[in-house]
Amino acid sequence: MPTFVVEYTYSPESSSGRDDHRTDHHAWLAELVRRKVVLSSSPHADHSGARFVVDAADADTVERLFGHDPFAQAHLVSHVSISPGAGDSFPGFATH
Repeated sequence: MPTFVVEYTYSPESSSGRDDHRTDHHAWLAELVRRKVVLSSSPHADHSGARFVVDAADADTVERLFGHDPFAQAHLVSHVSISPGAGDSFPGFATH
């Protein structure tokens, strides 16, 4: 299956909201890791966003999956980009 890179951008104003929804976000993410849909994830060190490597049939599937993220449902992600992955080597990612 193809891989995709999902990039989240957070605004500084969403910090407390993300704190409120972090447990649900982590549970959602853990389930996708368990199902081997999310291959790796990495929050940005400055808390400005996150990056995920996803195994999915197509970008539409990725968009639907990430629409279920509690952060997205609470409108805490200011920008999402989805791009095709380029293999299994993604420097700086924590592999699950």
